[in-house]
Amino acid sequence: MKQEFEGCLKRGKIKEFSQGKSLVDKELKTAEADLAQAKESLERRNYKWATIQAYYSMFHSARALLYHKNYKEKSHYCLIIA
Repeated sequence: MKQEFEGCLKRGKIKEFSQGKSLVDKELKTAEADLAQAKESLERRNYKWATIQAYYSMFHSARALLYHKNYKEKSHYCLIIA
């Protein structure tokens, strides 16, 4: 995995981001809101939107972790690798 992370850095898909830590709380709040909406969509049996909203909840949670390390992503794939 470290090799793939280095590849993402080299290709510019992950970059250092000094302001990252200041955005962690914002990303976590967005993740919480997306999860709440996913639960509501699931209750309404709107499975397609529930899936999309749940995905974005995970995306923003992962982004918060990356921001905490002062990086930002330019690729969903490289966010997963990070």
